[in-house]
Amino acid sequence: MKRAKQLYIVIIILCLIIIAWSTYYTLGGFDPIEVYVMEGKDRTVIGKEYIEKYRYAEFSNRMQEAKAEVDSGRLEGMLTIIFFQNDTIGQDSIHYFIGASVEEINDVLRLPAGYSYKEFKTDKIFKVFMTQHVLVRPTPEEIAEIVQIKAIEEGKVLQPLSFELYYPDQSFSVEYWAR
Repeated sequence: MKRAKQLYIVIIILCLIIIAWSTYYTLGGFDPIEVYVMEGKDRTVIGKEYIEKYRYAEFSNRMQEAKAEVDSGRLEGMLTIIFFQNDTIGQDSIHYFIGASVEEINDVLRLPAGYSYKEFKTDKIFKVFMTQHVLVRPTPEEIAEIVQIKAIEEGKVLQPLSFELYYPDQSFSVEYWAR
């Protein structure tokens, strides 16, 4: 009888391991993180800038707000968040610009009220397409480290910012730009 209990426990544990492994696989946990090196370009982003204590709910609300502006057509372009590495604001604070990437601005006076724009330029882009589910996705710090290693291999120094570009199919990519 005792042996039967042990056998059942082993079978249950094996089943749980198989379920956990297959779930992790299905969510993309084993997908490799590839850094693509691309030619540089200019980017203009129309949006709003925030420097504040990091609160996920507030950040999420601002992101949903910007997504609604892009979806409604008030902001044309691709939903974009720029995270700035800012050592002067403290560990629990965040500096970001959220809005839409556009090809060019035809008339600065026609920007929506409360919005500004920022222009960026680079000769090399290091890009990672995020295919994993949020539950198994690497942290932003891990991604930054992987990209930093690739930039060093390429002999480049990265700008102190990163772009997250959100596509209509709900996927996104992360870009780091060389100086």
